[in-house]
Amino acid sequence: MSGSSTTDVTLVPHRETLIILSGLMMVMFLAALDQTIIATALSSMADDLRGWGLMSWVVSAYLVSSTAMTPIYGKLSDIFGRRRMVLTALGVFIAASVLCALSQSMIQLIAARTLQGVGGGGLITLSHTVIADIIAPRQRGRYQGYISSVFAVASVLGPVLGGIFVDHLSWHWIFWINLPLGMVAMAICNQSLKRLTQPLQHHRIDWAGFVLLLASVIPILIGVSQVEQLGGWQSPAVIGPVVLGLVFLALLVRQELRVVDPILPPRLFVNGIVTVASVMSFLVAMVMIPVTIMIPLDYQLARGLSAQAAGLHLTALSGMVVVGALIGGLGTGRTGHYKRFAVAGAIMMTAAAAAIAAVGLGHGLGFDLATTAVLGVGIGLQLPVAVIALQNALNPEDLGIGTSCISFFRSMGGALGVALFSTILIGRLDRLVLAVPGHEVLGADPGLALVHLDQSATTALAPALHAAFSQVITIAFSNVFLGVTVVAGLTLLATVALREIPLRTRLIAADLKPATAPAAEPSRECAAE
Repeated sequence: MSGSSTTDVTLVPHRETLIILSGLMMVMFLAALDQTIIATALSSMADDLRGWGLMSWVVSAYLVSSTAMTPIYGKLSDIFGRRRMVLTALGVFIAASVLCALSQSMIQLIAARTLQGVGGGGLITLSHTVIADIIAPRQRGRYQGYISSVFAVASVLGPVLGGIFVDHLSWHWIFWINLPLGMVAMAICNQSLKRLTQPLQHHRIDWAGFVLLLASVIPILIGVSQVEQLGGWQSPAVIGPVVLGLVFLALLVRQELRVVDPILPPRLFVNGIVTVASVMSFLVAMVMIPVTIMIPLDYQLARGLSAQAAGLHLTALSGMVVVGALIGGLGTGRTGHYKRFAVAGAIMMTAAAAAIAAVGLGHGLGFDLATTAVLGVGIGLQLPVAVIALQNALNPEDLGIGTSCISFFRSMGGALGVALFSTILIGRLDRLVLAVPGHEVLGADPGLALVHLDQSATTALAPALHAAFSQVITIAFSNVFLGVTVVAGLTLLATVALREIPLRTRLIAADLKPATAPAAEPSRECAAE
């Protein structure tokens, strides 16, 4: 590592670390809860606002804006300081939550969700960056349990709260709940993050890079997000935005190679560890996000389960992702080695996906629980490794933008994975269903019709036709999980290629104020404000 301008500093005291971590956990909880609570209220929103045709955009609008803003928050935190950007992201998120709660039409709600994503894009990535500022890589596993518990609680509490609000209050309350939680998080972070000072270096902001980044990411995500709904990549509504985004991406690369202080410094990707860790995050997300959609969909379409019952079959996967992340974080802290956990996780992920592809889900509860649990542990083992390896290899001045790359590529990988495996599913259904006598009842797009066939329409089919369609669906999902196996295998290759360097036991940073600083001396960040 380079960066001679920085020096070793002692770790933040454990008590102070816990105070800072409590605020960051609340920040991460807000972001994680938003992703789990809204799913249960989507139909209620669409019904109340009379916007069924736009329902998917309530989720997509947030995904697009939050993903596009993630690297921008990372870079701005390197320029203006973590505390200022954490408070900015929280402020935007809270204000947008109020607008979401007050929305009287689907267009208003989608616009408010877009603004909410602008704030949400900084919540998780900035929290991970602050953790890297105050906890050395070797000691970070000690606190992994706290971090993992946030996502575990959110994954369980989100759907429950969403159901309670919809059934007994209204969907508006899934946004009102963000106000008290957000204000508590803001109060804690405002006080505790004063330990982190304003960077002293003068930066010239790459405004053209900011614009080109947004102009490239947003169209690509908009196009990709419509693949499943439109049944493939051939539609102009998919091809047009993706091509436009790629054109702006080429302009972005040209811009970043010629400016002095780019928003996405090319020097980051000269570092092999940063590149491989980013690829790992991208590929792991290509597995993790799609399987959380495909597994319940498999149970609904092929086994005839209700949406609620199918969702319960994700419990083993979701729970074991948290367990795997905890094992990976603690194991890395105790041994000082991270690569072995990533490799083990990739092997488990690949083996579990291959088993599901070969046997299929729904034939036995024991097999389903075992394979999805192994898949979850495999995914979880890799999640902390990519972050720790990347942060351990970066200079402090690149810590914010480097950490945001992990979140950015994870979001892009998840979006592309959903589009890819939806295309495989619908494409296979289109071809296989043509061999079924009576398939004409599904119309001109049989694959898409099967995916969106509701329970009442399914039970209305003749028994023989229903059985034939179920067999077709089972084969199609087998092909999907075969594709998941291939991506998991590519993840294994990436983890094997990851170079391991010793984890630092001390912080290397120039932006921590001494714990013994005189009380009367204002912080540089406060003075700047």
